[in-house]
Amino acid sequence: IAREQNLKVDEKGFLAAMKEQKKRAKSSGKFKTIKNTIKWNIVNEGDDSHFVGYDLFDIESRIVRWSKIDDRFAIVLDKTPFYAESGGQIGDTGTLLGDGIDLNVIDTKKDNDRFIHYCEGDFDGIKINNLVRCNVDVERREAIRRNHTATHLLHAALKEVLGEHVHQAGSSVGPDNFRFDLTHFEKITSQELIQIEIIINNEIIKNTEVISSIKSFDEAKKEGAEALFGEKYGDEVRVLTIGNISKELCGGTHVNRTGNIGLFKIIEESSLAAGVRRIVAITGNEAVKYIQNQSAIIASLQDVLQSSQNELVERADKIVMEQKKLIKTIEKGLKDSSVIKDLYRESIKTKIGEVKYFISVVNAKNMNELKNLGDQIIQKEQSLIRVLGIKGEKKPTILVLVTPDLVKVGISAVNIAQSIGDKFGTGGGGKPHMAITGLKDSIDFESKLNQTNTHIRAELIKIQ
Repeated sequence: IAREQNLKVDEKGFLAAMKEQKKRAKSSGKFKTIKNTIKWNIVNEGDDSHFVGYDLFDIESRIVRWSKIDDRFAIVLDKTPFYAESGGQIGDTGTLLGDGIDLNVIDTKKDNDRFIHYCEGDFDGIKINNLVRCNVDVERREAIRRNHTATHLLHAALKEVLGEHVHQAGSSVGPDNFRFDLTHFEKITSQELIQIEIIINNEIIKNTEVISSIKSFDEAKKEGAEALFGEKYGDEVRVLTIGNISKELCGGTHVNRTGNIGLFKIIEESSLAAGVRRIVAITGNEAVKYIQNQSAIIASLQDVLQSSQNELVERADKIVMEQKKLIKTIEKGLKDSSVIKDLYRESIKTKIGEVKYFISVVNAKNMNELKNLGDQIIQKEQSLIRVLGIKGEKKPTILVLVTPDLVKVGISAVNIAQSIGDKFGTGGGGKPHMAITGLKDSIDFESKLNQTNTHIRAELIKIQ
């Protein structure tokens, strides 16, 4: 493509610029979790960040190390119920409470195997040896669990409907919705999306048990568990099995049974890159809200269109067709109207060299209508300047039109309009091919309009 446009691609320069951009992206995060970038105050040496949050949301723990970053705190605990962002699932939020400690956990991230809790609030570094109460935001976590389990069901359903070539190419799982990127060579049709939704919701209705187990990596692969490309796995892995539909390696948090998901709904399907599609979906309460909102919209349309739900599409099509016919009728009527005839009734018709200019009064009431018509006329003309005067109900308006060929050689409707406006103390403006000015009153309107030929001549001198 570049060669066709006589362009050269500087690959070395691109790679150098990309390297710099990656550095900027890494350093621009709100919290820097790269190893050795945080200056820690170490309270206790030894192991930390033992994750117990698959089953527990409320525990007592001890602070192992902490650091102050601007007006926030980074806290590491000996054990934690807070899930740290990984595998596409975002980090947990909640609270850390204790004597002299009243912190809101606003995010949880990983630094290698260490869980770092980023917090806001009150923190007394003197009392850090006391136990702190860790409380995960359970409602938020439950929403995330529903969405994460749904990504596994979606992955399986995509393979069933689209084919085994489908693989996960990325994901982001939060409480409100989740996105799932997949390898696929064409747009997923509406019918295919419906099939996918049916498969997943049927699995939800079955209330299938979701089983997690710890196995060796080789054993899990031998059993057919799917591993995600690009993910790092240790010798032991967590295998998530959903009935006969899905078996994947995953360290995220999930529901106990598919029925806990409640409802699944796809709300967006789009292209992310060549051969990569993106699906955005919702579950649980968010899916219920979405369906209710769609139902309310349909009910409103029924009232507006005076139609039953089953006949809405037919009714809308009929209205669109009627509108198109009406527009054609109006356009035909306008062409035959006195306004158009006025456009061609010249009170002054003059030619300077190859340029013609007409000055006339028209009876238009709608300025926008006149501008649209004027625009159509000058597109069909050559070497023409038109000055149209519209009396109006309050103050007269003057519309200046210049054909495109004259605009190219430097003739501007704006210059003519401003020159007329300066003479009558009203100013003017617009675009090179169409501009507007006016008069302060209607006294001697036609006589004043005819004086505009002086301003036209002055502009035409430019091309003489």
